Amino acid sequence: MSSIKLILLTGMPGSGKDTLSEELRKRGYKVVVMSEVLKEKYAKEALPGERLMDFAFRMRREHGRGVVAKMTLEKLSPQDRVVIINGVRNWEEVETFRSFGKAVLIAIHSPPEERYRRLAERKRAEDMKYDDLRKRDFEELEMGIGTVIALADYVIVNEGTLDEFIRRGVELVEKVIRDP
Repeated sequence: MSSIKLILLTGMPGSGKDTLSEELRKRGYKVVVMSEVLKEKYAKEALPGERLMDFAFRMRREHGRGVVAKMTLEKLSPQDRVVIINGVRNWEEVETFRSFGKAVLIAIHSPPEERYRRLAERKRAEDMKYDDLRKRDFEELEMGIGTVIALADYVIVNEGTLDEFIRRGVELVEKVIRDP
């Protein structure tokens, strides 16, 4: 087993994973976003007209539910000691990371209405319609994210101000990093 410590972030779309990851990146931590790793493969191997979510399901069906975690581990280098992994979506991914090194799972929770508001503010085409956001939630749950959130080592509830959330999130991550 490697001496690396992996901080695994999970949460529904719009919960605050990207916001916390970006703050941690600014503070010098290495951050790997699983959806970005998947998008790289999607750009090379997607079937004509295949949505990213459908591609993600197909990859997991064809290569096992931990495939995106395995692809993410390829982004790590031997000198890495702490890496933030953003976007864990199923328990097999957690197990893949835990078989590689010490992995601590942090779930970020926000109520659906708040998440949908944040997603709409991003102004991405896929995040604009309420029904599409609900559909996406259920696709994430079908992928297994509910189990990951329920079994997380820590939970951060993202409510209140952005500054409060970032402060609490950074404090927790730095505590986890210090713990043996």
